[in-house]
Amino acid sequence: KTVITNPPCDMDVTVGESIVLPCQVSRDPSIEVVFSWSFNGYLIDFKRRKAHFERAGGESVGDLMIRNIQLKHSGKYTCTVQTSMDILSESAEIIVRGIPGPPKEVSTEHVSSTTAVLNWKSGADNNSPVHTYTVQTRTPFSIGWQAVSTVPEVINGKTHTATVVDLNPWVEYEFRVVAANSVGIGEPSTPSELLRTKASIPTVAPTNVSGGGGSRSELVITWESIPEELQNGEGFGYLIMFRPVGSLSWTKAVVTSVEASKYVYRNESIPPLFPFEVKVGVFNHEGIGTLSPVSLVYSGEDEPQIAPTGISIQSFSSSEVEVSWNPLAWSRHTGRILGYEVVSLKTY
Repeated sequence: KTVITNPPCDMDVTVGESIVLPCQVSRDPSIEVVFSWSFNGYLIDFKRRKAHFERAGGESVGDLMIRNIQLKHSGKYTCTVQTSMDILSESAEIIVRGIPGPPKEVSTEHVSSTTAVLNWKSGADNNSPVHTYTVQTRTPFSIGWQAVSTVPEVINGKTHTATVVDLNPWVEYEFRVVAANSVGIGEPSTPSELLRTKASIPTVAPTNVSGGGGSRSELVITWESIPEELQNGEGFGYLIMFRPVGSLSWTKAVVTSVEASKYVYRNESIPPLFPFEVKVGVFNHEGIGTLSPVSLVYSGEDEPQIAPTGISIQSFSSSEVEVSWNPLAWSRHTGRILGYEVVSLKTY
């Protein structure tokens, strides 16, 4: 009597693996045995499906090799053994697990200046339940997609909802969602439509506030301009505030160019090389935002009012002399000395 001694067994595999389903028999050597395999009730044509299915074994072995197994290969496999006297069969279930499919129908609602509520529907889990969804976003200013912070997710049936936080006001965003399961990270969803968050008062103050130089009677103030993604709304500009050291009242000026990084105040009453306290703030149509810390900036210099002292001359030869003097220390009367000029006058 022909007996299947090593039948196929149920298997749980991952996409891309190669497996062998056994089907081995003990038989009367004088009786011819014919092996065949069916998949979900349909006979496997090994000639037409040779990319994935292959016979393995000899006269008493009818193993089935499946190469580079795919999700579509999940199902019931049956090995049938036929002789001139009887027909035997054994079956096994193969579960193929893969990374999840992309989530679907990503949309946004309930937008504020820093948050947005995101909705999406589950994609195929591919026989391995999804354990994590990651929300990604990009803006016209970003390089590629970046994961963003979300609050705990709410699931209603097949619809998922999450609130994205820590967004910048008045910036266009698009979102996509990526699912992950025990097999790996799936393909991202189709991006949502572009969404602009609402405007708000700017919160980032200019940095590197400094200045100095310029001509006499000028106060030159410089700073690093604020990038567009941090301007938080329309009507963006800079508020300049300055006062002489020791004064209680501030002088204010407004610069409406969003790309500005310099302001020059001219007044004949400004003493040369006088220290000023300076701070630079930001504003837009929503209101006045943050001011920078106070920086010390000096007004423009005048030409030096003091000549060097201690001039001496030493003759080295008939054509060479050494001139020396006391260097001038930095002060309001000398400014920042850049160099000295030596003038000679011939006498006969």
